[in-house]
Amino acid sequence: MKFDDYFQLRGVSADAGNPGALPAWLRRALPADRQAPILDLGCGLGRHLRQLLHAGYTRAMGADVSRAAIETCRDAGLRAEPVADLDDFAREHAGRFAFILMSHVLEHLPKDEIIGACKSIRSMLSPGGALCLAVPNAQSRTGCYWAYEDFTHQTMFTSGSLLYVLRAAGFSSVEFLDVDGLADTPAGTRWIKRCLLWAYRANTRFWDRVTSNAYHAPSPVILGWELKAIARE
Repeated sequence: MKFDDYFQLRGVSADAGNPGALPAWLRRALPADRQAPILDLGCGLGRHLRQLLHAGYTRAMGADVSRAAIETCRDAGLRAEPVADLDDFAREHAGRFAFILMSHVLEHLPKDEIIGACKSIRSMLSPGGALCLAVPNAQSRTGCYWAYEDFTHQTMFTSGSLLYVLRAAGFSSVEFLDVDGLADTPAGTRWIKRCLLWAYRANTRFWDRVTSNAYHAPSPVILGWELKAIARE
């Protein structure tokens, strides 16, 4: 296996995670057509690619700026292409993909490049296609931790700022997924967590009133560590 400094320094293994277990929220967002062309942009060492192929999505491919990541994916028999320049890559693949996945990639881009990058990504979608992404949630209880846990993070998102970025990039429809973070929670314990979340929200609203704290009213309140959204034109 080949790794570059990022994966070594972060302690990330190509074998991390169950390659057969797509997260429930992602499984529900994917196209029904198993032959749909899918791009995992920022595929890293190929965990989601292996999951997609295991789920029967035979036209899934990855792309990453890291040559070492691409070589690792290819060594594992996964289809992956290097990205030297996102705009050039987008022009080469204009209108090609029915579904683009970006899992924990956007927060690594410089803030002044994010909207332009999302526009380039949107240009790679075929008519009716969707961009599905996940980023750390700055509004969560561990938001500050995730801002600094990865030294290469450039910015953080709340639901409101992610909505702004995607709308500014030309997406007219943005839906947040798994807002309670319970999609993969066993059914037997899910109701307990729902009750506890209700109590947590009530407590938060109470202390917000006491401290005169406020949130931007149009922005959904999402408490989990991760924001997940799907965007369409």
